[in-house]
Amino acid sequence: MNRNIPRIARLAAAALAVLALAAAFVLRFSYSTSFLYPGYCGFDSAIFQTIGKYWAEGVTPYARLFDHKGPLIFFVDAVGYWLHGRAGILVVQTVSLAVTVWGLYRLGRTGLSRPWAAGAAALALVYLARTFDEGNMTEEYSLPFLAVSLYLAVRWCLARKKDPAAPHPWQWAAVYGASFAAILMLRVTSAVAVCSYVLVIALALLAGRQWKNLLANMGGFLGGFALLTGPFAVYFACKGSLADMLYGTIGYNIFYATEFSIREYYANSQWAASTLSRVLTDFGAPLFLLAVLCIAALVRGKNDLLAWGGLLSGALSMYVLFTNRPYVHYFMIVTPLIPLAFVLAAELVRGSNGKKLALAAPVLCALWAVSLLIRLPGWSTDSFMAKYPYETQSYNNAARAAAAVIPKEERDSVLGYNVDAQWYLAADIQPCQRYFIHQDWQAAEDPSMRSEIDEFLTKDPPKWLVVSGPVEDTVQQLLDEQYTAVSGEQQFTDYASYVLYRRNS
Repeated sequence: MNRNIPRIARLAAAALAVLALAAAFVLRFSYSTSFLYPGYCGFDSAIFQTIGKYWAEGVTPYARLFDHKGPLIFFVDAVGYWLHGRAGILVVQTVSLAVTVWGLYRLGRTGLSRPWAAGAAALALVYLARTFDEGNMTEEYSLPFLAVSLYLAVRWCLARKKDPAAPHPWQWAAVYGASFAAILMLRVTSAVAVCSYVLVIALALLAGRQWKNLLANMGGFLGGFALLTGPFAVYFACKGSLADMLYGTIGYNIFYATEFSIREYYANSQWAASTLSRVLTDFGAPLFLLAVLCIAALVRGKNDLLAWGGLLSGALSMYVLFTNRPYVHYFMIVTPLIPLAFVLAAELVRGSNGKKLALAAPVLCALWAVSLLIRLPGWSTDSFMAKYPYETQSYNNAARAAAAVIPKEERDSVLGYNVDAQWYLAADIQPCQRYFIHQDWQAAEDPSMRSEIDEFLTKDPPKWLVVSGPVEDTVQQLLDEQYTAVSGEQQFTDYASYVLYRRNS
């Protein structure tokens, strides 16, 4: 027993160090939740916080407050607000990031020494800092599931090299299933790396005619999937809003994806066009590095499962990220692929004829490091936080001034139209209808939503509307006929312009 005490002490010290690192990271980089940046709740993060805040107070997401994300992100924010409001989310973020850091390090340790594994994890954290955006995003909470799943998958792929008949533990398949379920309830496209390795493992067992092991793993995957999705499905079914949840998690996003054209987006958006170089050379560099290493490994041996999984992960990630809107936080899902690239490079170096091919790794890594260093001085100006705190304070003060005009007994009949969710958090007002932000933009993806919004506004018009114009014609007609502006137009650089309206008595 005494011999175990030093090891337990080391593990405890390591766990505390990882938690401290994670806490420091989110305090510095999670602008929308850190108390170092009071008053700012972000854009997407503010949507999640609004729904999470009122879920913690008993309001059912989707049926009462809608957004096109899975329920897990709202649950995370509900837990945070239950703990200690906006700052309580930091607790969940710290635990999530600590598991991610552990997973990144363990992933590196499958093929690297401790110093190299720590270095790979550190580089991954630098990349994560570059892509963290405002914090409290769906991709952030996907990372622990991605890192742990990849760690287990890579372990098995390397073990399979030594023993081509090695079975895959069904318990690990349960982890993949639970990870896929969690990411599905966040943002399903973030699961490409997990899906890639699950496919490679399934094909390997199929090719090896390991039928019993394959069936056991299928059962494990489905069991893990049901373990996480089951409680949410039961909850929303009991609330009578299971269909609403499925629509918000999956259905609406089909419209969102199929209506998008990357060619038109870059052609019509000067901002998007200006970001193309950084998307390829800064954010995309680890994917190119991974692809080169995987191809090099497959040239050496076509049966390398680790390389096939890495190549498929990299290729699908390129497709998902390069054909989508170039938002910084989308690229967070690349973070676990950086230690994976290091492990592949180490395997090439150990091979009898792979050392020259492995030289591609340090060359590409050096080019990427130079790219990061060149852009380092501009990081602080690469987001809304460049204007903090002035824009945020001005916006929050205007929101509170508008809220002060609304009598307390009428605050249960207030709706923002085309506004950002930050308005509700700053004014401390609960939206009175389920579609509460950017209604015209959301309805453009699904005509049935347009009809539903118009029906809500016609049958149960709010006493107060906060409007960011211009608005859709039917809404403008409603404003002209039934409402009177009681405030002047409030102009904000990032938040557009707002006008407060009161319904005529």
